[in-house]
Amino acid sequence: MERRAFITGIDGFVGRVLRAYLEGRDWEVVGCDLAPPEGDGAVCACDVSDPDRVRESIAWAGAVTHVFHLAAITFVPETGRDPSRAFGVNLLGTVHLTNALRDHLPEARFLNVGSAAMYGAPQSLPITEAHPLNPDTPYSISKAAADQYCGYLSGSGALDVIRVRPFNHTGPGQPDQFVLSSFAHQVAQAEAGTRDPVLRVGNLTASRDFLHVNDVVRAYELLARSGDSGGVYNICSGRAVTIQVALDVLLSMARIDIEVRQDPARMRPVDIVESYGSHDKLTADTGWRPSIAFEQLLADLLAYWREREECSGAAQ
Repeated sequence: MERRAFITGIDGFVGRVLRAYLEGRDWEVVGCDLAPPEGDGAVCACDVSDPDRVRESIAWAGAVTHVFHLAAITFVPETGRDPSRAFGVNLLGTVHLTNALRDHLPEARFLNVGSAAMYGAPQSLPITEAHPLNPDTPYSISKAAADQYCGYLSGSGALDVIRVRPFNHTGPGQPDQFVLSSFAHQVAQAEAGTRDPVLRVGNLTASRDFLHVNDVVRAYELLARSGDSGGVYNICSGRAVTIQVALDVLLSMARIDIEVRQDPARMRPVDIVESYGSHDKLTADTGWRPSIAFEQLLADLLAYWREREECSGAAQ
């Protein structure tokens, strides 16, 4: 069957990776983004918080068989600074998009990308899909509300919906406002001499479940093709790694000696000491398992930032 995907947030970190992966597997791909690349005829401009623009984008997309909804405000501090915008994009954007799909593409499969942050502090480990939702930030509250709305749509038979709840994922292209990408960028800058050989860090004691973005988009594609309609799926590695261990691995890869200093501006209370999930349901339904080692994830991040620093230096 010919598959045509529409990706919201197609020019974001994960959107770019997903697009390349789908195109490499013979999908036809179009999408929308807040600020699309100039001259890319497969991408239209759309703010998902604008219902009229969402409807126009879905009408423009044509005969789409699958919709991957990635568009969101994902940086937690940003959602705290402007919760109205966070809810306008993360929750109402989902409502606007599904309304448009019900009118224009009611047969399309809709994959809603939520977040493991919706679970909040774990009541038990590993976290399964049956774990209660306990969101505790504007980000996680807005994502949980969208997730539950999608559950309502599925239960009422309005749309063919799959809800995914990815845990922390990173890789080449992730902005450096996120912790592992920040560490890798600072190492690359120190090596290039564009900053002092000092790596500034926040809390290092938290333990989180990390995945390579390539493993995550592979799960998205498998679920789009063979996941159970109405299904809810964790996407995770199934193990926790402390931020301290991640930092130590990156420092072991550095080409120079780098000092580590705690930065008060980066210090935030660690209310969740450890969190990791179970991917048993995803594995049972699709055969997916994480395939990229954590050390390779960090090596890929560092290589990306080294290349960016080299290109920046060459341009000067």
